[in-house]
Amino acid sequence: MTHADGKPGQSLAERIETLRRAVTPAGTRLPSDASVATAIAARAGTSLVDENTLYRLRTGRTVNPSMKVLKALADHFQVSPGFFFPGSTWGPEEHLALADALRSPQVRRLCMRLGRMSSDALAQVDQLLLGRDV
Repeated sequence: MTHADGKPGQSLAERIETLRRAVTPAGTRLPSDASVATAIAARAGTSLVDENTLYRLRTGRTVNPSMKVLKALADHFQVSPGFFFPGSTWGPEEHLALADALRSPQVRRLCMRLGRMSSDALAQVDQLLLGRDV
């Protein structure tokens, strides 16, 4: 499911399984499909993702869920919906760290300002943050 380099696999099923493992404390059992579906329903206020749907996604029997289902899974696992797409090279740890950082109003304001900066200015900020000579 997770490759030797620590990155999640490319299929949706592999990515869901990677998240299940990433959010489960060491030494405890992985959450059941029923418990995840119940938690998603409680958070979303709807049974958009039931136990059977989650099982089919997790095992690769369903490979093309709706965006609403991906959003519900992303919200539950606290990652961006982009995590579930093959082009995403970030692992769950990066997605979880980003989601945590974006809860801060200061970080969100900073991101908004960075989005309006030129590529040269962004390169300088990147060098400054990484401790390289500017």
